[in-house]
Amino acid sequence: MEISFTVAALDGDRDCAQFTEAGMVGVERKNPKRPVSLMTLAARQGVDQAELRGLCYARFTADITLDCDQLPDTGTIIGTDDLQLGILPERKRCWPECELFQNKLPCPLIEGVRYAWVEAPGGLCLGDQLEDVGHRTDETADV
Repeated sequence: MEISFTVAALDGDRDCAQFTEAGMVGVERKNPKRPVSLMTLAARQGVDQAELRGLCYARFTADITLDCDQLPDTGTIIGTDDLQLGILPERKRCWPECELFQNKLPCPLIEGVRYAWVEAPGGLCLGDQLEDVGHRTDETADV
């Protein structure tokens, strides 16, 4: 069974975006070791509809929002004919001062966010399908 990930949104409400090794063109990187941020559409909707706002809800911005059931595992390389992204081992962490964390409440960002490196630079547009194109197990997967 082939797994695909549909691009539901791009940061800045863009229709298309270019990616270099440094990440999405025109986006300021908070951490250069995490060039691209990915989020599931379900997590985005959970954040948008939440009555109790987690600390990161206003801070976190996803470069790419994907319509998928689950984000790929660490080391998986997903891509199109034009762009390839590799999933980093680091995940979204909680801030101790977050009200959700302090009250042991669920946060959609924990399972709904992953970071990626750019394996092959290129472009991406809304509606594009990212497919599982391989796996990287060496130490370069954690850039």
